[in-house]
Amino acid sequence: MFVEHKQLQFLNVPASKVARLNTSGCNVQMAFSGYPPQMCGSYLVSITSKNKVLVLVAFYLSESHKSIFFVPKKGEVPVEDAEETFEEGFVFAESMGFVLSESDYHMLSTKDQQKLWASLPICQKLEPPAEAGGKDKSAVDGSAGVVDPLDEYRERSLKSLGRFLSSM
Repeated sequence: MFVEHKQLQFLNVPASKVARLNTSGCNVQMAFSGYPPQMCGSYLVSITSKNKVLVLVAFYLSESHKSIFFVPKKGEVPVEDAEETFEEGFVFAESMGFVLSESDYHMLSTKDQQKLWASLPICQKLEPPAEAGGKDKSAVDGSAGVVDPLDEYRERSLKSLGRFLSSM
């Protein structure tokens, strides 16, 4: 069973600690609590540390430029249990509609591993893009603190629809 790790924002782990990396070939529409429904990519990562392995399932939210991480409820596992936990992570990601494929990370040269690892959005501390025009809407039209009921209803409906679709 995987649970969300709310404190983890990005993976600040050296490429040499990554044992396995699976990625989704295409993005899937998802809805996570606190974020609008949007396209997401998925990553399944196995990180080694001495005689323990931590398996992570990460989702990168394309519009929000945020990563959401899930870890096994039991945390790190001994090396001999790593394959079973990795399979659980694989099933978890695929149950959400993702099709994961092996990246052959372990077959790359050290330099290529570092280059690939550094390029992944889950390894970067990204800031959400600024609003178009760079100005706060409330500062422009004086509507600070005023919430349009139609916008609130639309947002609630989209979240509900996103949760429904992601549960299918």
